[in-house]
Amino acid sequence: MSEVRFGGYRVAGTIGAGALSTIFKAVQEPLGRVVALKTLNTQIAPTSSFGDQLDREAKILADLAHPNVVLLLEASRTASGRPYVVLEWVDGPSLEDVLAAATADAAARRGRDKASRPKLGVPAALAVACGVCSALEHIHERGVVHRDVKPSNVLLSRTGHVKVIDFGIAQRPRTASMSDTLGTEGITASGRMAPEQIKDAFGTPAYMSPEQILGDFVDGRSDLFSLGVVLYQMLSGSRPFEAPGADDSKRSAAQRIRRDAPAPLRERAPHCPRAVERIVMRLLEKSPNDRYPSAGVVKERLEAALRAETREDPAALLRQALVDHGFGSKDQAKDARSDPASRPIGRPPARPTSSPRITSRRSIGLGRALLGFAVVTALFTAGAVANESRGARARDARSAGARALELAPEHAGGLRVVATPWAHVRVDGQLVETTPFARPIPLGAGRHFVTLSHPDAPSSVEREVDIVAGEIVTLDVTMNVSPEDAGKDAP
Repeated sequence: MSEVRFGGYRVAGTIGAGALSTIFKAVQEPLGRVVALKTLNTQIAPTSSFGDQLDREAKILADLAHPNVVLLLEASRTASGRPYVVLEWVDGPSLEDVLAAATADAAARRGRDKASRPKLGVPAALAVACGVCSALEHIHERGVVHRDVKPSNVLLSRTGHVKVIDFGIAQRPRTASMSDTLGTEGITASGRMAPEQIKDAFGTPAYMSPEQILGDFVDGRSDLFSLGVVLYQMLSGSRPFEAPGADDSKRSAAQRIRRDAPAPLRERAPHCPRAVERIVMRLLEKSPNDRYPSAGVVKERLEAALRAETREDPAALLRQALVDHGFGSKDQAKDARSDPASRPIGRPPARPTSSPRITSRRSIGLGRALLGFAVVTALFTAGAVANESRGARARDARSAGARALELAPEHAGGLRVVATPWAHVRVDGQLVETTPFARPIPLGAGRHFVTLSHPDAPSSVEREVDIVAGEIVTLDVTMNVSPEDAGKDAP
């Protein structure tokens, strides 16, 4: 670069370079603040469409303000007209760097541990996915589709935070309020990508959704597919549409994504919980309508899965993952656990053991003790009555014909049943279906009693499920059937 200064920013080094742009590490003078500075390469004319692309990225970032999205500090041009954008400095590696280090670590251990795989642990992978999903929820609410979610565009700071970067090919719908510059390269009213889109700004095929590959309608669900690919890779060490060690040179990644079914996650990552596998595999559905409806819904599922794995704070998990793969010191991991901001998820701060309220001793009179005993007895009795009442309702519901079951209610949720090897499904005493079946059972909101039976199982399996309108609950049950009977098909 002939220009070593960009306004008040002094270039201190090069972070990375591509065909269109280069990202520098720079220092803002006289403040001394370290920033990331992205500018158009010198061989590309500032007046070309690629220069407009950088301006469009700055305008999109200007509308975004979220802890998991890289922050835009300034957008300007040099005296010669070269555009540049100034972004916050994220002190940490990209997810791609961490996965590469995990691969190297697994290769080094492979001689000692045959089961070693290049992957992150389940809690750390879920923590990263939660951060990315939080960013996607924010940008989707503002009508922006990132279109290039991949490991190299996810940064992990040494403080344990996730940052989504590179909005160079992000798109948003045309609206009357937008400027003409944005309107010429957005999403048309019919939903298809505008023909004026920059041809080189297409995305990374290995992480693209089927509809993006076809140039068809794209919305936030396209980014969710890409998130599914990234999460699958973090958990298994390989992408879902690439068979490890297979010769796929005759078919492109785009062809495999369009035509092939992804390998079940637990085949490549047996350590992965079934609940996490269900989330990932639904994100990888070919049709957008079969995926989750929004990033907010996915974030709730991921956070619930993370809470089921650990109560550790996500930032602390990420700091430890960076240390484990050579991107931090052990002291930083210790600081992560002692930091008040790293309190476990959903757990209130511990009360100091030296509190005067705890150490002081007070005598309790006999009358107060008797009163307390009476209150406890009353509560116990009320609870026993409530449990007996609920048990009676459950028995009534499980009996055949207990009450009419409405299978197509106006405000319905859904129940998906997965039974191994198979089972007859009764809901509230009524025989509904025999597994396997593709479509969820539509049920009214509220509590339902489900009974799964198999002729070769010694007893039925009974479950209570709470159905919420608009959501699908999955019931995954293994029937106690002898191995010789497990292969028999349902009648």
